[in-house]
Amino acid sequence: MRTAFSSTVQYLWAASAALQLLVFTILVIRGLVRKLPLFTAYIVLNLCQAFLLYAVYKRFGNLSHAAYLFAWWAEATTLVARAFATVEILKLAMASYRGIWALVWRLLAACALFVLICIALASRGDASWALMEADRGYHLIFATALVACLVLIRHYFIAVEPTYKILLISFCFYSCIKVLLNTVFQGFLYPQYIHFGAAWQIVAMLSYLLVLIAWAAALARPIPLQSAPQVLPAHLYTQISPEINFQLHAMNKQLMNFWNLGEPRH
Repeated sequence: MRTAFSSTVQYLWAASAALQLLVFTILVIRGLVRKLPLFTAYIVLNLCQAFLLYAVYKRFGNLSHAAYLFAWWAEATTLVARAFATVEILKLAMASYRGIWALVWRLLAACALFVLICIALASRGDASWALMEADRGYHLIFATALVACLVLIRHYFIAVEPTYKILLISFCFYSCIKVLLNTVFQGFLYPQYIHFGAAWQIVAMLSYLLVLIAWAAALARPIPLQSAPQVLPAHLYTQISPEINFQLHAMNKQLMNFWNLGEPRH
């Protein structure tokens, strides 16, 4: 069954593709592909998904079985790519604190494994339901993790390159929007609002457009080769909080000893 896209959805789709192409172009021109390979792969996969999914919808209709299968497989692929891209940015942001990062990625892995096990047990072979819940679980896990990391960065005045900070905030914003759409909106509006699907898609695409604009602006700025190892400059450090740097490095040292991590090689 073929159905026509609304003009709003088509414009948003075109704008999303154009902005993703712009982000990819910036990554290539600024030589960031090697520094952010997983993030670049996510942008490429998402861009390919947009073009292919639009072509499939136009050819078979968005209610056809072919479009249904392709949409779920494409979503599963980009979901995995998005997870790896988010972890890559987190790792770069916490590069100066390997002990803390070791704790963060282990917690993320444990939470993700727990969610996948629960979904596998509850899905009972329904792949589409499992993927929908995996998408909900992913955004919930990473929204929580990103908020916690951003709070940690702010509380301890961890010096994070502004580009990485913007990327993290954008990922967090998008995950929060998806959690809101998948949980609150779907729970309250889906049974009552006949055009819920179109409204859901428009809100999701608009939020992603904002994320893409933030990414393009952030990536256009130069990124230093290495993150600054100090939490604060010396003159600000002595004025604001003499204990912060000591506490943060002590916690990082304890975690490095716990995970048996050696000092990074320079």
